Amino acid sequence: MIPLYQPGTSVLHRMPAGAKLLALLALGIGVSLWRESPWAALSAWCVVVLGFLVVRTGRPGWSVLRGCAAGLHLLGVHVWRLKWLALLVAVPQVIFLPLETAGINTARILAIVLLAGLFTLTTRVSDVMELLTRGLGPLERAGLRRFGLTAERLSLAMALTMRSVPVVFGFYGQIREARRARGARTSLAGTAGMTTPLLVMSLQHAQETAEALAARGVR
Repeated sequence: MIPLYQPGTSVLHRMPAGAKLLALLALGIGVSLWRESPWAALSAWCVVVLGFLVVRTGRPGWSVLRGCAAGLHLLGVHVWRLKWLALLVAVPQVIFLPLETAGINTARILAIVLLAGLFTLTTRVSDVMELLTRGLGPLERAGLRRFGLTAERLSLAMALTMRSVPVVFGFYGQIREARRARGARTSLAGTAGMTTPLLVMSLQHAQETAEALAARGVR
């Protein structure tokens, strides 16, 4: 659900990381304050669609029509990846809340998740680390170092988290394709059976990452 950075020349790619983060926070606060308004959710989705169109139409050598088609395809891919999150969010609300309220809540949550995806899609990890390091600097000077934490370590941890989530989803895709190649059917028991190999691959990736950091002197 958290895409890695994809190089581009769009307006969103050229925007400073801090400005994009502030815009994301403002939109998140806005849809939270007007959580019962369908217009707030609709506005957030308009921003989402516009953002994905801008990302693709900004690619060099692409026509506007081709860029719009690619942007809608990219949006569809990310919306499909959120199907289980949508189900997890929507089902409890449908049970306990009116259908309209449940729909608005689900729509605004998915819109914010997609906007966060746009942020990571158009922002280099190094820029995120630099932004976090500057933002956490006052906390470090206020005494955060006494707990063995520094702004650099916290920003590195956040960057590793951002990069690890798509990797784990990639492991899930590999395991699923391997099961399909062996003729295994998709079922609840089969999905549960994927937990062990997914955990093993994730731990192996974490070990390799730790060894790489240790080799570079990161403790």
